[in-house]
Amino acid sequence: MKNFLLAVTITLAIYFIWNYIESYKQVSEVIDGDTFKISGQSIRLIGINSPELGDPYSIEAKDKLAELIKGKKIRMDKDAGEKDEYGRLLRYVYVDDLFVNAEMVRLGLAKFEEIEPNVKFSSLFLEMENNARKTKRCIWSAT
Repeated sequence: MKNFLLAVTITLAIYFIWNYIESYKQVSEVIDGDTFKISGQSIRLIGINSPELGDPYSIEAKDKLAELIKGKKIRMDKDAGEKDEYGRLLRYVYVDDLFVNAEMVRLGLAKFEEIEPNVKFSSLFLEMENNARKTKRCIWSAT
């Protein structure tokens, strides 16, 4: 019984360590203000929607996301849904202690976009958007 428990403990430890290591990745390409690639796989930031390329502030959003994550080690977390209809992974992204999804909304470079079942941070994103609107940051400057 002792050997069995030891084997289970070691297996679980390896599993959790591997998942922790695998959750840190390096960004290879930024597509726009809410999408990027790691090793050819597209990742879409959950809960936000940045301006489409060609729209006002689209370049600023893309450039800011690149500044925040490109070439850096990032940590990604899932919510309830794994992928969107285009096959992109849906993730919350962190660089050190910075919550990138929220930062893009806070800066006024993305709007809050709630798409169920991925709603873990909806209230935070809504609060960030309301604050960006009140202070007329970037995409909210004309409203």
